[in-house]
Amino acid sequence: MCAKAALSSETLYVVYDGQCNLCLASVAKLKELPTSAALQFVQIQQIELTDGNQPIVPGLHQVKREALYDKMHVTDEQGRLFAGADGVIRILRTVKGLRWLSAFYRIPGMKRLADWMYRYVANRRYDWFGSTGQSCSINGCERLPDRGEKYKHGN
Repeated sequence: MCAKAALSSETLYVVYDGQCNLCLASVAKLKELPTSAALQFVQIQQIELTDGNQPIVPGLHQVKREALYDKMHVTDEQGRLFAGADGVIRILRTVKGLRWLSAFYRIPGMKRLADWMYRYVANRRYDWFGSTGQSCSINGCERLPDRGEKYKHGN
């Protein structure tokens, strides 16, 4: 969580794949950036969708667990859900010095392009960036079975 968390006016919950190296690196970078929101980072692998009758992450009850692996999900305290490129833009709106990037999302056609680009990278994230479940040796890296593979969708 950022140092400004105590001063922020809102909380955003960022739900991400904790076995994806790209996701882990992105979260590490976000933790360093100054934001106007308190960002709570939650790994999919460590989440329970409900705690009794109270959802741990507001609004997440409307998403199937398998769908969480398709793209990053961001929710606010009111339970509004932003997924994929929408989630990235929602976070960018809170990052000092990067807010201006979110304006491009309003240009006609950019939302569609951003969604396509997000899906393209997300579907290849394990191949391009690896995962925490890889076994590496002198002969190269090999992905261990059942580490996100069943959630990977080709385009």
